[in-house]
Amino acid sequence: MSQINEILIKCLKSGCETWFPSPISFGDTSSFDTSMLAGNIVNCPSCGAMTPCNKENMKVRAKGTGFVGSDT
Repeated sequence: MSQINEILIKCLKSGCETWFPSPISFGDTSSFDTSMLAGNIVNCPSCGAMTPCNKENMKVRAKGTGFVGSDT
């Protein structure tokens, strides 16, 4: 279990693909690993499009470990 330093979301709109901080947060990697994220959406601060906010387009940075979703 490592403390999470940063969670980023990748905008999935073609042509944007900006990385920005996630509005969803977790205290540690154990909490993130056991969570089920589905159907969440957020406005991209760069292009304004609604983009998913799910594990598939997240990147997590934690001490000694990390996570990169399949859509990144």
